[in-house]
Amino acid sequence: MQSRTGAKTFVEITRLIVVLGMTALGYTLGRSAPRALPSWDPGTLVFVCSMFGAALGYLLGGVLGRLLLSAFGVAERRVDRAPASEVIAGVLGALVGLLAGILFSMPFLLLLPAVWSAPITLLLVYTLTTLFFRLARVKSKDLLAMAGLGQRFTTTDVFGKNSSEKPCLLDSSAIIDGRLLALSRSGFMPGPAIVPRFVLEEIQSIADAGDSRRRRRGRRGLEVLDALSSESDLAVIDDEVPEVQHVDAKLVHLARRIPAALMTTDFNLQRVAELQGVWVMNVNRLAEALRPPVASGDELRVKIEAEGTEEGQGVGYTEDGTMVVVSGASGRVGEVVEAIVSSAHQTSKGRMLFARPRDDQGPG
Repeated sequence: MQSRTGAKTFVEITRLIVVLGMTALGYTLGRSAPRALPSWDPGTLVFVCSMFGAALGYLLGGVLGRLLLSAFGVAERRVDRAPASEVIAGVLGALVGLLAGILFSMPFLLLLPAVWSAPITLLLVYTLTTLFFRLARVKSKDLLAMAGLGQRFTTTDVFGKNSSEKPCLLDSSAIIDGRLLALSRSGFMPGPAIVPRFVLEEIQSIADAGDSRRRRRGRRGLEVLDALSSESDLAVIDDEVPEVQHVDAKLVHLARRIPAALMTTDFNLQRVAELQGVWVMNVNRLAEALRPPVASGDELRVKIEAEGTEEGQGVGYTEDGTMVVVSGASGRVGEVVEAIVSSAHQTSKGRMLFARPRDDQGPG
């Protein structure tokens, strides 16, 4: 209710200002019009022109006030999504661009007629102001740091307390994996968890996906974050890293800037990050190290989820997510079978087990 009242007040004040301006303009025109309209009474003409200006100002003022209010709303939403450092640097850059535009336009103002110098000046001022704003916004961190205004990330800023533990930057693949909450509860995370805003938006887009499996994984990721926020230190930061486009590159850049450990299940992201000196915690690698060894001849129970790529194969998964390829089980999708491990292979995405059903095994 308060925001609506404030918006209405802004529109009415804008309308009042425009009405006063248009009334003054109508009064001025009415004073000079008797020469063109000698049959009109001067007082009547001034009154008519003033009233016409006021009426026109009332209409234009309402339209202008609503347009300005809508533009302010768009600006507020953009500023709300942008980090404060980018806003400050962008405003300073725009001021520098404005001054540069005025300076470069001085020769045109002095040497050319107004009909030519005015549009050239407006074009220079607009172009340089926009250019310097965008450049300063992209390099906001570096520019503020050079000016002594940059601030290094500390756990006190985000969590309200100082900590010597290294914060952990979460990738979307680690969040939707499902094992992150167990890692946090068991104390394997090195420090407080940090989720960039762009990662949270990526998880939300997965949760809203049309594919049911992706939608289920995205919602599980949101549930994991909700549980983490209530059980441990979790912060969502607004660092957008506008100078980088790809999400993986943003994460590596942000992990180096903070600095923080990067938690992911993406093997390719791990290799790229480690090449740039980022400490990476791969959930799959940790699970592989803690998983009890499975040797040939071991027995296990597995539910056949789908048919394999080869004829006669059925594919299932153990409780820890290990893929099990069971020969001769393609016709038993949906059943739980007892199988004997014949071999195990390590791939870039994790471990894969090959097994065969036990003799005379019925439906599970």
